[in-house]
Amino acid sequence: MRRLISAQCALPRIRAEIEIPGGAPGWLGWLVATGPAGAVVGVAAGGVPVPGEGEVYALAVADDSRRRGVGTALLAAASDRMRTYGAHDQRVELPAEEDPALPFYAHQGFSPLGPTRWSRLLS
Repeated sequence: MRRLISAQCALPRIRAEIEIPGGAPGWLGWLVATGPAGAVVGVAAGGVPVPGEGEVYALAVADDSRRRGVGTALLAAASDRMRTYGAHDQRVELPAEEDPALPFYAHQGFSPLGPTRWSRLLS
């Protein structure tokens, strides 16, 4: 999650996205999951950059909160948002071919389009 935050939440990047007239094309924003004490335990970001195609830009869960449904809940919430904006399928680009998140995405119904690109239908 630290790597994701340092890459995606850098102030210059956020400033650039904010300064795009009307917002970044297709950007639906961040979703944040917190634990009982209010600490962030997971984040997801996504959008619909191309009509009909949702894109998961980021999904991360803190190590001590994994396998507790946080990632599944965040993906479901992001998927609902994408459906609201007309997405009928969803894609994700993973950083590596043997990414540790592959079993999660496969379990969620994603199938490979290429070595690091996965997709699923949104019903």
